[in-house]
Amino acid sequence: MRLLTSLLAVFAVTAGSTAAFDVSCNSNYASYYGQNSARNQQSLGEYCKDATEDVIVLAFMNGFPNIILNFANACETTFEGSTLLHCPNIASDIKYCQSKGKAVILSMGGASGAYGFSGDSDAIAFADTAWNMFFKGKSDKRPFDDAVLDGIDLDIEGGSGAGYPAFINQLRSHYASDPSKKYYIAAAPQCPYPDSYLGTTLNSAWFDMVYVQFYNNFCGLNAYPTWFNFADWDNWAKTKSLNKDVKVYIGAPGSPSAASSGYVDGATLASIYNDVRSKYSSLGGIMTWDVSQARTSGIAKSIRAALDAGGTCKHDGGGSTTPSTSTSTSTTASTTTTSTSTSSPPYSTTSISTSTTSTSEPTSTTSANCPVSGASCSGNQQGCNGQKFAICAGGSWYTGSCAPGTYCYLSGNTAMCDWSNGRPTDTCAVSGGASLSKRLDFNKVSLITRPNLRPKPMSAKSNRPTRVEFVAGDITDNKYSTVVKIQTNKSAFTGDWSFSFTLPEGQTVESTSRGAASINNNAVTIKSDPSNEDAKNMAAVFKIEGTFKGNYALPETKSAVFSST
Repeated sequence: MRLLTSLLAVFAVTAGSTAAFDVSCNSNYASYYGQNSARNQQSLGEYCKDATEDVIVLAFMNGFPNIILNFANACETTFEGSTLLHCPNIASDIKYCQSKGKAVILSMGGASGAYGFSGDSDAIAFADTAWNMFFKGKSDKRPFDDAVLDGIDLDIEGGSGAGYPAFINQLRSHYASDPSKKYYIAAAPQCPYPDSYLGTTLNSAWFDMVYVQFYNNFCGLNAYPTWFNFADWDNWAKTKSLNKDVKVYIGAPGSPSAASSGYVDGATLASIYNDVRSKYSSLGGIMTWDVSQARTSGIAKSIRAALDAGGTCKHDGGGSTTPSTSTSTSTTASTTTTSTSTSSPPYSTTSISTSTTSTSEPTSTTSANCPVSGASCSGNQQGCNGQKFAICAGGSWYTGSCAPGTYCYLSGNTAMCDWSNGRPTDTCAVSGGASLSKRLDFNKVSLITRPNLRPKPMSAKSNRPTRVEFVAGDITDNKYSTVVKIQTNKSAFTGDWSFSFTLPEGQTVESTSRGAASINNNAVTIKSDPSNEDAKNMAAVFKIEGTFKGNYALPETKSAVFSST
């Protein structure tokens, strides 16, 4: 999903569910709220007045275990003496939404942020913290006061996979202590299977709902039916998931501007939904990124009509009653980032952005001094200092770290964490103030060629239709990383496979995150380690790293050859 707002300290989980939401239905509609993607985000309560959505996913808690919450213009107040968001208006709206039969859950992660666990003990401790701050536990600081959320969603698009199963297991033990209501665990993987960040967790922990992002990727809705791979996820639900009744949602962009690729109109989405519904019993409904985009474009209304026309459950889902407390809807709009997540939950199947073109010099601004934690600042300034982002709170800078491999950049007056894609990685800048000057010390940005996002399938030795894609990642000085994506949409391949391609002139391969690499002149071969592979696979996604001379270029997909026993 796209993290479209500034890195303000904010966190959310949803309140108690009611009987109106039935997780077993195949006609539920979930939509993300909080990132002001369409730049016209209304209060949460406003979206709960009618019957359109069944689940609202609050986005995001983009920092943990050191909590950072970000809900754009929906909440901009903090606890006194703290950078933790305090959102009493959202709290009132959570209760209102639940009274209308909707579930409200909190999404952890997102495309950029500072999150991840060092191990199981760290994750277990944070599950206790989450229960106390957002559910039925007790804490001196509860961002949503006495509102009780309905669950957690994992939209993990960076860092390691350490600790997430332990986190889920511990949180579910807290869920079990309160039989008065139902609580949920959800995830938002990207469509290439298996997901590079959540794959292991999805196989080893309990999930109720999985919102697969069928956009920003080769297996998106725009590739239906050729590369659209709901079948892979249905198979996962029935053979790998601990919960054999887990529900898989068709994740869709809410408008053409909500994703870099994958948008289809309402009629097309309804046709795809009906086709999936007729074939796959794991279907849970449709998810959109995000509610502001889907409501503005009108596709939300089309989705609701399609779900009610063909799904297993029909319900009113809401009414016209006005929330008892009106929610603040500050007109401060957050700035969108241009990085996109492409393969596992808004972006890439590894810690790489799919925003891959950068042929001009960056335009980041700078001040005389880098923002330093505790130093003085004014107003609502935001800033960057290399891999650290800075937020001005109470007249002092609060700093946090970007996710590994990402760096802080200013987009207008908004600080955001993003992949460098050839830009300087030592940006020192603050927002606000008059005519901040352009950096004079940046290096000339390397020319990054746009990858072929829809290369023609190639045939492996076994004549298996296979698709390969190269995606540019982090480019720093003369070092690069490139994501390799291989997928078949027919017969699975074994764990004993090899992949070869021709490296552009002047490049080397120093490491691969999967298997072992060998190089002969410009010919590279990646050989799998069968002991670390599944017996059957529909995809292989991995990262190669090395050096380059001159301008960086992606390998030509036409040089790629894939074979499997």
